[in-house]
Amino acid sequence: MYKFIGFVKADYRYDYEPLPDNARLMADRSTTITIITGLLGIAVGYVLLLVKQYILNGGEAVLNKPFILFGAVLGALFLLLHEFLHLIPYPKNSTKIISIKGGTPSAFCSAAVSKGAFIVSSLLPVLLGIIPLILFMFLPSTYQVINTILWTMGTIGLASPANDYADVLRCLRSVPYKCKIQSGKGGFYYFGENTKK
Repeated sequence: MYKFIGFVKADYRYDYEPLPDNARLMADRSTTITIITGLLGIAVGYVLLLVKQYILNGGEAVLNKPFILFGAVLGALFLLLHEFLHLIPYPKNSTKIISIKGGTPSAFCSAAVSKGAFIVSSLLPVLLGIIPLILFMFLPSTYQVINTILWTMGTIGLASPANDYADVLRCLRSVPYKCKIQSGKGGFYYFGENTKK
């Protein structure tokens, strides 16, 4: 069940489900990896723009620059959809909360998921970058307004999951095979046969 609770303060605390005694806190997210992956997302967007303009369009402009701002606004609004996508792999009977926490869209579910489902959950929002940029690359260059909106939304969509990319990498590094992952007050915890105390 999805539940939108609107605007909440940055220090708002969700209701966490109890964790098993053998639960261990996942390694901290790397700030360096977050920055690098965010910049790589932006770089991919610009590389695709250069390919379309200079290789596929002979150097002729493919963007209508005044619409970059409009595309950026749409890209920001799609951050709510970004959070919705995070929650899809969680169990159907669990409560899936979306909020604006401290001015930033936020998704939360206290149910435990497998390591694979956690990785899928983290990466699903990347579709908000991939799909617009694929459309951007295949649309005729004369559709400058639509191309501008798609390119801006797609570049934002690739860069905005920077924290999620870092979450996937820390999960792959620190969480053993066949473990479950669950949110707790200190962050993400993992547990399973390999974490018995």
